[in-house]
This record gives sequence, structure tokens and C-alpha cells, in this order.
Amino acid sequence: MKLKVVFLGTSIFAEPALKSLCLSENIDVVLVISRPDRQSGRGRKISRPPVAALAGELGLRLLQPEKLKDVKDILLEISPDVMVSASYGGWLPKWFLGIASKGVVNIHPSLLPKHRGAAPVIRTILQGDKKTGVCFMVTDEGWDTGDILKTIHREIAGNETAGELERNLAEDAAAALSSLLVDYSQGLLIPVAQSGQESYAEKVTTDEAVINWSDSSTDVLRKILAFNPVPGARTVNQQKILKIYSAELSNLQGTPGKILEIMPLVIGCGTGSVSLSIVQPQGKRRMSAEEFVRGYRLEKGAVLG
Repeated sequence: MKLKVVFLGTSIFAEPALKSLCLSENIDVVLVISRPDRQSGRGRKISRPPVAALAGELGLRLLQPEKLKDVKDILLEISPDVMVSASYGGWLPKWFLGIASKGVVNIHPSLLPKHRGAAPVIRTILQGDKKTGVCFMVTDEGWDTGDILKTIHREIAGNETAGELERNLAEDAAAALSSLLVDYSQGLLIPVAQSGQESYAEKVTTDEAVINWSDSSTDVLRKILAFNPVPGARTVNQQKILKIYSAELSNLQGTPGKILEIMPLVIGCGTGSVSLSIVQPQGKRRMSAEEFVRGYRLEKGAVLG
């Protein structure tokens, strides 16, 4: 007998998990719930969440309610064995948590209780953590406070962007998800209370992405990695925003924000410096630092920020 699963997800982090469930012989994804389509970008075009688009491609039943109470009757009729949430982006009320006999299993990309909240991967990189992982948690009424079913650990490479790390964690979770749900439904996995030092990964603001060149080169590089792909670490060049997506540490020393070399493009920090690789001038596409130097007539000694 296949497990009847309702899947909740919105962002690309949830895509590998949904794909893996659809490939499992033991799982029947009876419904996908995602956030509603929204207007986005300069043209205010309607944008469909990645998970909603994937559900359509896979031929799955999809609902995109403004509020979960709008689908309560449908969920009661389906009577799922378990629900799975991954980067859904909405609060799950108490009544919702009790609909499935095994509750809601959430996939969270951190080593809980560290980095609870909205931006765990970004905060992991900003703080210079050496290891992270994915927790499978039985959702309760708190904010990422539920009991843990399983934890998968991962070492962090020093040059991983938030986007790269998130993709790796998503794949780790997807590989373990189906067997975990089967074991949990059969009573072979017992949820265990979270333990350890708690911390909260607050939602990222654009202001946080502004580079302070007086910081150490290590901290500047962490910010560049953490805010790739969104919202993009940024500084100012010639009164316009310049986003920086890739860089490396450099041994040169100089005034913070000052262009110390043109080729490669090296910028001074509070201690040390960074050599820029990929940038995006305001209103333009991403480009290599070399393209940027050629097209914007940078001068050695000019100051960013």
C-alpha cells in the first residue's frame, strides 16, 4: 500500500524532494500545495513558483491557496498519511498539523536547533560555519522547533555560494526522503527532541548585502558568497550600484574600498583584499571583472563604496 503524501513547497530548494517522491514506488503524491503566482520584475509579469511549475510538468494535482483554510475540506477528503513541507514560505496552523495521521515532516537546511528561521543557508555562510546539514523535523506550533527524525551532515567547502550549498543540501534531502517517510510511517523512526545551542536565521534585508570595505577580506568574501544568488552583495561605483557575485582572497594590502590593481581587479579591505571575478553593474547583465574593467574605464586608486 503506497503512502498518500501531500507536498508543500515553493522555491527551487523543494524541487529535488518532490521529484524523488514521484519516482518512489512506495509514495503516492496525491496533492501539491504551493504559494500563489505573483507579479515580479520590472514588467510586473506573473511569475509561477518553481514547485508549482514542476507540479504542472509532472501532471500532479496542484493548489495555490492564499490561505490554507481555503483547502481544508479538500485535505480532509484526501486524508493523507503524511505531509511533507520544504521551503513553503507560509505558517502552518495547528489544525493543519493534525490532518495527516503522521503530521507534517519538514525539510530544514541547517543543523537544528542552530539557524532556525527563514535564511539558514545564508546565515551559515555569513557566520563562517565549517559544517551544516539537513534536518527532517516533525513540525509543531513553534518556529522550526519540532522533534527530529533524521539529520544529514555536510562539510562546507570554503568557496561555496549560498546557491550552491542550498542545491547540495536539497539533493542530500531528496536522496533520503522516500525511505525516511516509509520508516517513519512504520514506526521504525522515533522523533527526538532538539538539543544544543539555539539560534535564529532572520530573513535577509537588502541593506545587509552592502559591503563594508573596512571589514576583513575574509568577512567581505563571506558576504559575497552568502548573498549569491540573492540579493547580491553590493557596493557603489561611480554613483551606481555594483553587485559582486564571485571573488577570491588576495594578499595585497591597501586602503579599504580602493582599487589596488586593475588586472586582476583587486579591492582593498580592512585587512587584506579581494580579487573580483564576476560582477553586475546596475541595469546590466552579469559579466567578468575583465569585461567590467574594459567597459567602465576603471582607474587604479579609485574608491568603491
